[in-house]
Amino acid sequence: MGTRITGVLRRRLRWRGRRAAGFLGLLALSAALLAWGRVVTGYNQELLLNIGASIVIVAFSYAIVDPLFEELRRSRVEEHPHFDDEEFSAHVAAASSTVSIMDIGSHLLEGPGRDRFLRALRTALGNGVLVRVLLLDPDSAAASQRAEEIRPVNVREVIVDNLRRLNEFAESLDAETRARLQVRIYDASPTVHLFRWDDKALISFFPVGVRASAAPHLEVFMGSPLGEFVESRFDELWGHPSTRRLDEYICLPMALRYDGVVLRSCLVHFVVLPDGWCIDGSPIVDQLTDHGTGPLEVELSRPLVVDGWSGTRFRLARVDGDAQRARVFALFDVKYGPRRLAGPGRARLALRLIPRLEAAGDDVGSALSASDGAAPDASVA
Repeated sequence: MGTRITGVLRRRLRWRGRRAAGFLGLLALSAALLAWGRVVTGYNQELLLNIGASIVIVAFSYAIVDPLFEELRRSRVEEHPHFDDEEFSAHVAAASSTVSIMDIGSHLLEGPGRDRFLRALRTALGNGVLVRVLLLDPDSAAASQRAEEIRPVNVREVIVDNLRRLNEFAESLDAETRARLQVRIYDASPTVHLFRWDDKALISFFPVGVRASAAPHLEVFMGSPLGEFVESRFDELWGHPSTRRLDEYICLPMALRYDGVVLRSCLVHFVVLPDGWCIDGSPIVDQLTDHGTGPLEVELSRPLVVDGWSGTRFRLARVDGDAQRARVFALFDVKYGPRRLAGPGRARLALRLIPRLEAAGDDVGSALSASDGAAPDASVA
């Protein structure tokens, strides 16, 4: 709410500042003409005095009428039969301050229009524009529900691919420019489709049976009641505790321990399975070679949930079975792109995270570990 009020006040103060500058400019011009008229004689004096007096009237008329026209301008709504990708990309490239996107999975990052949109984003970022993108968590219940509504679109795959493209795009930027690109993932029921550039936006809702991009859109000013309502929803989701940054979705910070001693702290790639989590153990291959998976313990920077249990301490186990390994590696490929086995790049090392339950419950963790085959080797592809 505080962010919304700040945004509204900022826009109103900006317009009031421009209006005051125009009013004072007209008064200054009028004063100059009237002063000039006092030092001349004859026809020129009458002309200057009349013009100066008229400008005073214009200045006060402007101060009274301009707010009315501004209110009418802000309340104007234009309907578009569908989302025009090319036009929005042009708006993004020409933006001067802000670009905001709130969607489930954006069609702008799919197909032949993706390169055009990313070029527009790069141009906007290069011009100092703050770009904020808010997409739905691909593993959320809301994503599954939306998938049921717009079959046969695979909503999860669309979002995962969007996030991968955005991560690759972010990695192609220099550090200063990358700081202006902010991507977050929300876990809530999607209510509105927002594509904003500066003080205007395209807004739609989520119809059943088709993607929102194919539905009619309303072009509104962000200072209008509808624009302020949608902006408040964006800010609410952007700052919600359950909303994650893109880097939290891409990498999992972990510390690898052996007999209580930290052998290595690093970031690892990870994927979510229906019954747990898997990490790419490539960054810890040396420690795995020295000690195997059995005696090693993983401590994460944030808790993960497995079958109703939530914690940060896990054991490692290999992924057994060709079918299971293929499924896990396919999930890694979708999230991070195909692995490169030749040339630059590295193979993936798939390891399951097995909850390390404390005290009396620790036997359960041991049983889980044993059932998954906590052997010294791991699955590599």
